[in-house]
Amino acid sequence: MKKKLLFVIDSLSIGGAEKSLVSLLNLIEPSKYEIDLLLFKRGEDLERYLPKHINILPVPEYFRFLNNEKFAAAKNITYSYYKIKTSLNLRLNKYAKKTLHSEQVVYKNLTRIIYPIESMYDVAIAYSQGMPTYFVASKVKASKKLAWINTDYVNTLYDKELDYESYKNITKIIAVSQHTKESVMKIRTDYDDKIDIVFDIVNPDLINTMSEEVEINEFDKKVVNILTVGRLVSAKSYESAIGVARLLKDSGYRFKWFVIGEGPERKKLQELIVENDLLDSFFLLGKRLNPYPYMKNCDIYVQTSIKEGFGLTVCEAKILKRPIVCSNFHTAKEIINNNIDGLIVEHNKNSIFNGIRKYLDDSNFREEIVKQLNIEEPYNSINQLNKFYQLIEN
Repeated sequence: MKKKLLFVIDSLSIGGAEKSLVSLLNLIEPSKYEIDLLLFKRGEDLERYLPKHINILPVPEYFRFLNNEKFAAAKNITYSYYKIKTSLNLRLNKYAKKTLHSEQVVYKNLTRIIYPIESMYDVAIAYSQGMPTYFVASKVKASKKLAWINTDYVNTLYDKELDYESYKNITKIIAVSQHTKESVMKIRTDYDDKIDIVFDIVNPDLINTMSEEVEINEFDKKVVNILTVGRLVSAKSYESAIGVARLLKDSGYRFKWFVIGEGPERKKLQELIVENDLLDSFFLLGKRLNPYPYMKNCDIYVQTSIKEGFGLTVCEAKILKRPIVCSNFHTAKEIINNNIDGLIVEHNKNSIFNGIRKYLDDSNFREEIVKQLNIEEPYNSINQLNKFYQLIEN
């Protein structure tokens, strides 16, 4: 008899956890598992890559209300009240002595009107911290519950004691890197017996296939094309990237730097681009359903992040054999062998600039890096699938 699994994640927008989940769902053996997927928002870009055997559950009612679905008058009034209440508390949270993570504020306000799932599961899996974990912990019946953490947890705004009330109901906490595990362990040493590491699932075959799907027109073959992929948020440190672009331009290099991703910092970053006279050199492309053709065809892939849960886009660029410059975030050395198959640099403008310049000025060095990337087995975390099977079977 097939085991019944439930996965819960906010949505399948383009992001590291979301891509990892889609890869995992494509690898799980459908003859052995019946799989349900719960999303709090439908219609995002990565849904098209889900295998056909995945059963997508209806979005919980309140979240459908937020997406303008109409219900009976009494429910509309109730949901409108909770929407206003939640919005007010989110604003008040900004001025509180102890600021909570926004997802904690939302869940505290909505828990009474987010209804449990009636089905019983063998294993329920929250594939990120926050709302998916709170939902699995308190609204799902399952013999075993797993919760993924894919961020530098100790440095987040989550109230850790408040979260503990949910994690008490979780069988196993899954960290996506050694650093992520250590970050969680700084909060509670009693998590030690319930935390495991499973790296983000990366499927090289899927990435290589997707990299051939479309042609791109933005790159200019007459100059060096630099690429960065990631949400426009402070953790990605795009201010540093813009500063490096200014140094490159002042040094006479001919290049175009493209950023794929969207986020709350777009306006600020666009203003910085203008201030640095980089309108002809630094481009915010916004979201792209498939970033891999851009990765495959760029001359240099650069990641300027201050922190990463794991560094999935760097892994993907490595699979596509691109010369990489990445800042020394905590998990960088788990992905890149410095000066062998890529460059790890310190997180400051001059170090990043010098890393890029090393590729541009020394063609022999660049060729050696690419040669090594082609010799190596493609970066592949499919072996993490066996860890996943052990977690749900044991």
